[in-house]
Amino acid sequence: MTEKNMTEDEIQAAKPWYKQPWLLFILTPIFAVVFYGFGFLYLSIVTMDGVVKDDYYRIARGYELNTEKNQNAIDQKIIAELNLDDVTGDIMIKLNGELTNVPEFLTLDIVHPTHQKYDQLITLKAIGSRQLYSGSLANPLKGKRFLFLFPPDENWHLHKEILPPYEQRRIELKPNL
Repeated sequence: MTEKNMTEDEIQAAKPWYKQPWLLFILTPIFAVVFYGFGFLYLSIVTMDGVVKDDYYRIARGYELNTEKNQNAIDQKIIAELNLDDVTGDIMIKLNGELTNVPEFLTLDIVHPTHQKYDQLITLKAIGSRQLYSGSLANPLKGKRFLFLFPPDENWHLHKEILPPYEQRRIELKPNL
């Protein structure tokens, strides 16, 4: 048979397999998977995952074995009333209790549950009577957060889990009983 007598289907069938038009259609998804697979492998190797707060799981989930700090807060009847304004970034804390040593500064650690990049460590300075403390947020808060309040010597601490909305919010921090 000459080429003039062959039909179009016979000409296609006579071509070798690597010259068939359906080959590219079948191999394109395979090439795409390999390409994207190596791309994601590269990204997973060169990028660093944010480290979660070292003691987050232990403290925020209630697995803290050392209850001495919490017991000190209970013994001194320490309660903090936190006024949080996420719009302006202002934080005011009124500290109540039978404090033996009123600190000049307090530390408020605002912890994001999954990513350290969104954590904020804020130093609150005493105003006037040393029972009132003031500070500012570095960035607005979005999503669930854990608050940890403690003095410079860290002999007591208060913590609480909070959820949005944060605008004009009043939060009471008490020791866990």
